[in-house]
Amino acid sequence: MDETVLLWINQGWAHPWLDPFFIWLSQRAGFSFPLLAGILFFLAWQFKKDGVKLWLLLLAVIICGDLLGKEIKHLTAQPRPCYELHDIVRQPGRASSGPCGDNLKAMPSNHALNFFVTAAFLTMIVRRRTWGISLFIIALSVGVSRIYLGKHYPSQVLAGAAIGALLGYLAAWLAIKYLAFIQRVHAQRQSG
Repeated sequence: MDETVLLWINQGWAHPWLDPFFIWLSQRAGFSFPLLAGILFFLAWQFKKDGVKLWLLLLAVIICGDLLGKEIKHLTAQPRPCYELHDIVRQPGRASSGPCGDNLKAMPSNHALNFFVTAAFLTMIVRRRTWGISLFIIALSVGVSRIYLGKHYPSQVLAGAAIGALLGYLAAWLAIKYLAFIQRVHAQRQSG
């Protein structure tokens, strides 16, 4: 089933304009870091110093999630489809059609984990419906990009998404409960 869904997205969705779009969504320097900078700008504009503190806390939660994902990858040692099925999986953006990267570091997808951490954490703290929906659509799109590019099986992306969402909600709950500046941000959103 995992391989069938992977090939359906990787090959069935193949389109010349989707290739650069999904490549862009998977780039840290081209997409992730500018999005993070945009989030900093928005939070600082909306909540001033508390917004900057919130962004730094978000960054710490993302780093923790990334480290957790890397540890789980080490423990599960699951292959990437672009390594295991390199002869049949499309690899847009790669010059070579041979095996990609390290063969045993794919579960969970850290891209999905990091984006779902961000979406869950900020949705719970900021409490803005359009903000939350937008962040989850972005997170879902990034997860799909990893499947489209042949970097992860759907189950690996789903695992990253689930771990990220749980970690994001847990971190937000703890922050709301124990951090005074988050309580101010939360209260400001509810009153404004």
